[in-house]
Amino acid sequence: MGLRRGANWVLHGLDLQLERGGITALVGSNGAGKTSLLRLIHGLDAPSCGALRFAGKTPPRDGLAFAAQAMVFAHTPLLRGSVEDNLRLALVATPTDDHRALLNAALDRAGLKEHARHSAASLSSGQRQRLALTRARMVRPQLLLLDEPCSHLDQQASAAILRDVQDLAEQGITVLLSTHRPEEIALAQRVLRLEHGQLQNSHEPLQPTPRRGGTAPQGDISCSPTYACTSQV
Repeated sequence: MGLRRGANWVLHGLDLQLERGGITALVGSNGAGKTSLLRLIHGLDAPSCGALRFAGKTPPRDGLAFAAQAMVFAHTPLLRGSVEDNLRLALVATPTDDHRALLNAALDRAGLKEHARHSAASLSSGQRQRLALTRARMVRPQLLLLDEPCSHLDQQASAAILRDVQDLAEQGITVLLSTHRPEEIALAQRVLRLEHGQLQNSHEPLQPTPRRGGTAPQGDISCSPTYACTSQV
């Protein structure tokens, strides 16, 4: 599978199956194509060639994300409204009358209960990122894509985000995390390396976190070169 922008192939020759469950770290130098790969998996960009499937399904129409996924960017856009308004957005499709209890639980989890009526724009960088992650969590995704979520945070804020990520993985949500940071790579059960738009051999960390249960998870995402991806113009 490949992704082309103009005359340049941003991603090419991809052949990947991502296992369901746990945390996978996506590493690579700046400009390697990590963000482009996450956007492609999420459905925000359409492959220029090849095929992408998530849980057996092809992507929605161009530019529409998979409903069973959520993505948090390094700078995730927030609504202009309050903190609570941003969380309420995640409940639009939730079939329950108990939205108040869900909102309160989310605010507690993010440590933002005292800021519920404050403008989201008034939050610190760490608080904004915890808000974005909590909002993503509320849609109960099967797959959570994180694009360097701690890249602009201090040590304390990063630690809070990573605790949330571990908690999400323990709840059975599959996490794909792009990062440069050793402490984030250490959380992963699998590591994928992307260089110059191509995936290198994947591997497990030297001391991988043990899996729960005795059965191997089935593949969740498949990216395959169904037909040839050529770099010729």
